This record gives sequence, C-alpha cells and structure tokens, in this order.
Amino acid sequence: MTESWKTGNSSTVDDLERLRDLILGEKINRLHKLDRRVSDPESRTEDVAEVLPDAMNRVVEDPVAKPKIEQPIVNTIRGAIKRDTESFAEALFPVLGPAIRRAVADALKSLVQRINVALEHSFSAKGLRWRMEAVRSGLPFGQIVLRETMLYAVQEVFLIQRYSGLVLESVRRDEALALDEDAFSAMLTAIQAFIQDSLGMAAHEQLRSAELGDRTLWVINGPSAALACVISGAPPHEVRDQLMDALETLHARYGDQFGLPPEQLADHSGINTLLQETLREEPVEAAHGPVSSKYKILWGGVGLALLLLLAWSAWSTYRVNRLEQEVARLFEDEPGYLLTEHDAEGGQLYLAGLRDPLAESPESVLQGVDADVEGVTLAFRPYQSLEQEIVLRRLRANLGGDSALTLEINESNLTVQGELTTAQYAMLEGLPGTHPVIHSVNLAQARLAGPEAAVLVRQQLDAPRSVTITPSDDRMVLSGTATADWFGTAASSAGAIGGWPLDFTPLRTTLSGQLDALKSRVSGRSIMFKRQFEISSTAQGELDTLGRELAELQSLAAVLQADLTIRLEGFCDGLGFREENRELALGRARTLQSELGNRGVDTSRVSLAAGHWTSGNSDLAQRRVLVQVDRESAN
Repeated sequence: MTESWKTGNSSTVDDLERLRDLILGEKINRLHKLDRRVSDPESRTEDVAEVLPDAMNRVVEDPVAKPKIEQPIVNTIRGAIKRDTESFAEALFPVLGPAIRRAVADALKSLVQRINVALEHSFSAKGLRWRMEAVRSGLPFGQIVLRETMLYAVQEVFLIQRYSGLVLESVRRDEALALDEDAFSAMLTAIQAFIQDSLGMAAHEQLRSAELGDRTLWVINGPSAALACVISGAPPHEVRDQLMDALETLHARYGDQFGLPPEQLADHSGINTLLQETLREEPVEAAHGPVSSKYKILWGGVGLALLLLLAWSAWSTYRVNRLEQEVARLFEDEPGYLLTEHDAEGGQLYLAGLRDPLAESPESVLQGVDADVEGVTLAFRPYQSLEQEIVLRRLRANLGGDSALTLEINESNLTVQGELTTAQYAMLEGLPGTHPVIHSVNLAQARLAGPEAAVLVRQQLDAPRSVTITPSDDRMVLSGTATADWFGTAASSAGAIGGWPLDFTPLRTTLSGQLDALKSRVSGRSIMFKRQFEISSTAQGELDTLGRELAELQSLAAVLQADLTIRLEGFCDGLGFREENRELALGRARTLQSELGNRGVDTSRVSLAAGHWTSGNSDLAQRRVLVQVDRESAN
C-alpha cells in the first residue's frame, strides 16, 4: 500500500514538471539568460558603453541635470590630479608649453616697449623733468615714465569665427570711426594667409598683432573664435590678459554657438554685453606746464648740432662704403684676381685676395676709379688663375709671346692659327690630358714655320738628296729627281706634314719626262736570234739592260698612272711557209718575254705579236724580235 502510493506520487511529480516546462519553459530560459547577463561584469560594461554617449548628450542639453553631473566629474578630476600629478603634467605639457612661451614673449615685448618709451624720453626736456620728479618722489624713473605715457583706448572689438573669418558680433566706442565689418574681416583673413604663405608658418600659427597707422591691432585667438581689437595708444600687457579672460568667458558661455552662422546666434545681446566690457581705456594725467623758451632754444641747438653731426657722419660713411664697393667690383671683374676680403675701417680701404702674375697690376686696375684712392692697402698673394683670358695669356707667354698666333678657347677646346716652331707644335700637342682647362687642341689651321717644315718633310719622307723641298705660299713643293719607287711611296702616304700640304707636281713632271725619254730609248730596239729560238750571243749581252729599262718603265708608268703598252713583235727570214714562220715568230717573242720576266719585267703587261712576213731569200737580219713601247695617256 505504501509503496504503491510512493510510486503514484512520483509519477504525479514528473507530470507536473513536464507540464511546467511546457507552459513556462521559454520564460524560464529568458530569466536564466537575464540572470547570467546581470551577473556578468563584461556584459554590464558593454550595455553601459552602448547607452552612455546618448545619456551624456541628454544630460548636457538638460540645464537642470547638467550642473548635477558636472560637480562629481570635477571632483573626480581634482582627486586624480592630487593622486598623480606627474601624469597630468605630462598630458598638459603640449598645451601649457606654447601658452607659457606665448605669455613670456608678450611680457618681453611689453618690457621692450616700456624700455623704448623710457629711452625716447631720457634725453629730452620732459625726460629730465621726469627724472627730477623721480628723485623728489623716491619712485623709480621707469615707473614715472609709465605713469606719464600710459594712454590707450580699445576703440573697436570684433568677435570673428575662427575657421570662416565671419564677424559674429562687434562693438565700438565711436560710431563715427566704425570700420566696415566685412572689409575688416576680409583684410584680416588676407593678411593672415599672406603671412602664413610668405613665412612658411603652419596653419595653427595665427596673427597676434599688427600696426595700423597710429593704431595697434591685437588678435586674441581662441578655439572657436577670436577677438580682433583695434587699440589706440600703447596698451600694457595686462590689457591682453584681460581680453583673453573675456574671450574665455565668451567660449564658456556661448562657445557651442560659435560654429553657427552669425544670423543664427541665439543670444546676441549677451555676447554684445560681454564685448562692451572689453572697450577699456586708461587716460593720462594732465600735462605739466610748457617748457620755457630758453630751454627750447638750448635743446633745439643741441638737437640741430647732433643732427648735423649725424648727417656728416652718415655721408662720410656712405662715401667710403661706396668707394669700397666700387674698388672691390673693379678687382672682382678684372681677370686674374680673386678678392677674398675688403673693408673700409677707419676710412681706409683694405683689399686682400689672390693675384695671377700675368694679371694687370693693381695700380692699373685702380686707375679705373674716379675718386682719390690714396692710402689703399693691398694684400694679394700669387696664384695661377684658370680664367680663360689668363690661360690664353700664359699660353702665349709659353709659346714665346708670338703675337702673330691666334689662340681661342671654346668649351675646353683650343684652336690655334698661324705658324709654329717644332717646339711649339710639340708643346701644344701635349696639352690635352695635362692642362686643367684645355682638353683638346685643334691645329688644323696652324702649321710649322717654313724652314722647319721642310726639314720635317725630308725626315718623314726619307727624301733623297736629289729631291729639293721648298716652302711656297701655302704648300711645300717637291722638285728634282727621284726613283719611281720612292715617289710612289711618298706621294701615296703623305697628305700634309706640319700643316703644309705637299705639292709633288714638279717632281711628277720630271719623272714623266724620264718616262718619255726611257720609252724613246727602248722602243724600236731589236733582239737578234741565231736560229729557231736561240738568241744570238751578241743580243745576250743586251738582255740585262733591256730588262732593267723595261722594268723601270713599268714602275714609272705605275706611279704616274700612265697607260703604258709593251709589245714584242717576232720576225723570220723569207724561207719556208707563212704559217710555219708565223709560229716561229711568236715563239721567238715568247722566248724574249720569258727572258725579260726573269729580269724583273711584269710579263702580264707585255703583249706578243708576229710581224709581217715576206717570202723570199734567207735574210739573217729578219731573225729578230722588235720591242715596241706605246704610251696612250698620262696624268
């Protein structure tokens, strides 16, 4: 009984749990998820980060809630600064550094301005009166000066939108002296851009002050807007601090509106009221009584004397400086001089530098000065100038000073015209590679002197003594007698020597005459045969002479380019038949051709022929070979 009840009860519990899961299962899962999300710090952080920006914007826009959240944030920052001062100092250093430097610069500028005012009045009647008052009152002289000269008034103030240059609001002391807002804004923007472009300033470096005639323009720059203040007089530095405080107040109250167009500003009257407070002024006390006429005349005379003294001193200094510049320019323009120092201390000119020995003398250079240059001290040390004119002077001097030579340098190329000696020729040819200015030498228009050129031609051509070499006008003439071999070698290998073209015309004419004479002597000579192809013993002695003369004829014809024809014509006696005798005649001509070839004759230029044959008796005189030489043309 008990066990069955337990069993039934357990089954009922299981059914209830299943029923709960069916009905509340999804909600239970959501509750579990919400519990885990609330219990997890990272999830809560993400949720807060998601809604925090919108919540902060709503608080800032709510005038009631804004003060409530500002106070705890300020207290938290103060506590953090007290706990970790060094970290906040490092974070604020990029901001505080420029601000401190700007404040120091403004303070120094104000100090310099006050010193200038004090110095301006130190030597005047008013300054002496102020010094007497300082002694009487026991106050410092500088304080008396400041008290007597401190007069300023802020005439106009413009609140200008920083990035657009538009005038948001403006106030002025006198409507009659009011400036046009648009023109003023445009002028300020143009001046700012001009200064940044001209001086290479960064965009964040803004104009801070400028002089406008007898007025001063101060620009107090802020994050979103700037104050442009037109001030008359000499305002102290404290005024800039006060204007900066006013700008900070404007940013604190209305800074969120400075990005809007001027017509959309919500509170023009509030801004105008704060700007009215910047129209500050500090009047000077009443002036003291007039200075007596006696002191006026005295100080007037002293001032006039000082003015004359300064004028004379300025004129003397100007005259000496002008003379110094004129003399220095003369030496700088003169070839061969390198001026390294010049001065006119004590009214005496002093010039120092380097001078090439071939340059004009200092005295000659000073002759180009109109004024008196007595007492000029010159200290020039020698050196070698590489100026073109000095280089040409030195080169001409090394060539013996021959004025007939023409020398010209064009882009490191030296061109020489005229007659040169052998030594001069050698020196000029050796300049390239050794001279710092001259890299090449053009001697196409130069030549050796005639006698030296004739010697050089004889040496280079190895001319025999029978050849005469004579300079004539613009060429070297070769005459006399020479062998054909030497003439051919010399005429073909030499065009010009020492700048002189070679003229072989006289020598060629002589050789041509020799060729004609030798041709006349050889042509028509006969070599006798004993029988068949056997040369007679008498003719054997003539073969050497004939061979030498024909070989010489061929050499002369070759070098003279003459068309020379050598023909060997064979003859026979009247016995026998025509054909047999013709073959015999040609055979005898071939025999003589072979003998002449053995003696140096070019047989390829020798032709063979059979002479006219007449039948008849045996005539031993017809057993011969006739030598015929013809010259068709000659150059």
